[in-house]
Formats: sequence, C-alpha cells, structure tokens
Amino acid sequence: MTQHTTTDNPVIAFTDDTSNSIEQVVESPHIKYLPPQGMSRASQLIPFLPFGSSTLWAWSRDGRFPAPIKLSPTMTAWRNADVIEWLESHTSTTSEEV
Repeated sequence: MTQHTTTDNPVIAFTDDTSNSIEQVVESPHIKYLPPQGMSRASQLIPFLPFGSSTLWAWSRDGRFPAPIKLSPTMTAWRNADVIEWLESHTSTTSEEV
C-alpha cells in the first residue's frame, strides 16, 4: 500500500492494474466524496447513485430511498448519513464476492 501525504479525510482509491493494489490518495477536486455529516441536494447526490434524478424523486416519494427534508420553499436536501446508509445496504453481493 503506497501512502501519499495524508489529510484528515483520506480517500481509498482502487487501481485497475494487474497487481490489484490499493492506493491511499489525498482528496482532490477530481475525487468525489460524500461526507457522512451534513446534507446534499439532488444534483450533489446523483454522481453517487446508480440511478438518475427522476428515480431519486420517485423513490423518495414512495419510500424506496430516504425522504428529503424541505429546507425552504425552494430548497430540498437529503441527510448524507441516510444516503450513505442506503447505499451500503444496497451494495450488490456480487461485488463483495469478487
């Protein structure tokens, strides 16, 4: 495992080389990271989800995805911790077997 300069929130990145090494990298603007604290709007969540915005809103309405919180008449957001928990509970078992 190669370590670069560390920060408070290091991100683990997987490389696709034949050695199957895991490299710890410093957070950069090119690496997307959803912090467990705070809230995010739909446009900020979409890169982390396996579906688009239409499904996000539909599943939030019918209970298949965490419900958003109305912050103002024109702003809605989701708790990051709820989204991360949902993502972890819906991880495919095939990815764990590989």
